[in-house]
Amino acid sequence: MNRTLHDANNAQRILNLTADTMLLIDRGGVCIDINTHSELWFLQEEKLLGKNIFKLLPKYTREKVLPIFQTVLNEQRSITKNFKLELSNDTYYFKCIMYPYDDMVLCQYRDITQRSNVKRLLEQMNRNLREIQKVAQIGQWMYNTRENIFHYMGHTGILCTEDVKSISFNNYIQSIVEEDRCIFNDWCKRNIENLDQESISYRILHNNEIYYVQLQAYSHERLSDGSFNIEGYIQNITDTQRRRNDINTLTHAINNAKESIFATKEDGTLIFANRQFMQNHGITENEDISKLKIYEVVADISTQKEWRERCRSIMTSGSNYIIQNPSKNNKDILAYEGIMYNVTNDSGEESYWSFSHDISERLRYEAQIKRLNQIMDTTINNLPAGIVVKDINNDFRYIYRNRESYNRDICNGDSIGKNDFDYYPLEVAEEKRKGDIEVATTGKELHWTTEGKDKNGNLLILDKRKIRVDGDDMTSSIIISIEWDITAMELMKRELQASKEKAELSDNLKSAFLANMSHEIRTPLNAIVGFSHLIAESEDRAERKSYYEIVEANNERLLQLINEILDLSKIESGIVEFTYSPTNLHKLCKEVHDAHVFRTPPGVDLIYEPSNEKLMITTDKNRLFQVSQI
Repeated sequence: MNRTLHDANNAQRILNLTADTMLLIDRGGVCIDINTHSELWFLQEEKLLGKNIFKLLPKYTREKVLPIFQTVLNEQRSITKNFKLELSNDTYYFKCIMYPYDDMVLCQYRDITQRSNVKRLLEQMNRNLREIQKVAQIGQWMYNTRENIFHYMGHTGILCTEDVKSISFNNYIQSIVEEDRCIFNDWCKRNIENLDQESISYRILHNNEIYYVQLQAYSHERLSDGSFNIEGYIQNITDTQRRRNDINTLTHAINNAKESIFATKEDGTLIFANRQFMQNHGITENEDISKLKIYEVVADISTQKEWRERCRSIMTSGSNYIIQNPSKNNKDILAYEGIMYNVTNDSGEESYWSFSHDISERLRYEAQIKRLNQIMDTTINNLPAGIVVKDINNDFRYIYRNRESYNRDICNGDSIGKNDFDYYPLEVAEEKRKGDIEVATTGKELHWTTEGKDKNGNLLILDKRKIRVDGDDMTSSIIISIEWDITAMELMKRELQASKEKAELSDNLKSAFLANMSHEIRTPLNAIVGFSHLIAESEDRAERKSYYEIVEANNERLLQLINEILDLSKIESGIVEFTYSPTNLHKLCKEVHDAHVFRTPPGVDLIYEPSNEKLMITTDKNRLFQVSQI
């Protein structure tokens, strides 16, 4: 047999054919000889021959190689190790086989950089794959139809671990939620008959918690014993499914929201509309909204150009908007208030999402409030009162002010935010401020009346009040000042007081008159009664006639008194009358004497001196007699 490899003459040739570089290194680390079979720049003779190898190696590599080198020398045995060589421009990996050679070491250098890089790449890919599996919660499984056992491993977080686990088919079935077992069995039967690449999702009950998993087969192999090996992957999709459930819940909530929500493409094509939007704009549930344009549906936009202008306006001026009369179908909707967003998806496609709500009730309410405010302002401004509301904590500045009751030229148009010093002379403003501070500090109402002159010099009487009104906290306290013009009322009050005093005086005079009149009536009655007795007792005809005349005169006097009382009523009614006629003054004086003669107190004589019996005057006899009685 030809032993070519053992022939010394062939040694150099064979050595030249190997890929390893041989270095002979003495005990001190100096390269005694080298046989290089590498194009690497640092393995050339001029770089290494006669040089201390360890001084040329980087520190990290030297610290790894030197202990092995010394072990080979000391123990005279061969050692094989892989090392990492980091140079300034690159990193290399090599296998070094060290042989004891006399008192030296023969180093066989083999470059394994490419293989190491591939190995590291594969290891990195495997690590990445494991990390991806962990993140994606994916595992592997294998099922043998004869064994009827599932083998699985991976990172699903449900049953699976990195080590291979096994579970019988029947036990695994029991871990599946009962409602999902039927579809799982059907899927298994289909894959036993033939590979079914459709995935299946079902639920597993594990540790009293429901998980969602997805199973898919990717290998179907028939074995020599007639059984089948089916392999595939399993993924925990619990988070995804729950998010999908959340999305479904959110979609349901959006669809049943009271807000009107829609989304369109940039050209106005509808891509989403919730139930409220569809109801507001007369779109049926079964209608394909993707065939509708937003400007064909709503009332406030009629062309695609207007829609694009609306989108640009929202992007430049802000996303909030108010639209008047937005619906063609529902005229009860007065306006929408909403917000619009521009959304760009992963494909770079833009869409516009609008969220709006019906503010018709608010507008109607605001209109009603505005109308009531106008009525209240008109009413308050025409009251004979000045009303001022001041903010205590803002330098007593006006929150509200109507026109003054006595100076209608001062109005509330530009008064808000001002104070008394902006309206009145300094001394007047300071006096008002003094009262404000007192009410704000004590909380007690001030009420007083002032009397003066208005700007035209006319009498002006004002009833003034200052009241503190506290809100929910002391920071919202206000002062209300009210000034009533009570000039006319006060003057009327004074007139009524004078009339009252006059009436009381008149009543007193009436009382005196009646008292006097009662005395006057008794006088002629006394005369009538007294002379009637005398007539009855006298036997002298002439004397009885004289008495009779006296009785007759007192009868007339009594009648006059009664007429006087009636005349008093006429005087009070303003219808008193005078009757003028010729009157005998002699007889009138005699009647006055006779009326008073019985009224004279004892010791007093009433003397009547007859005069010319023919003396006549023209007068109202009764009125003159009444005067004589006073």
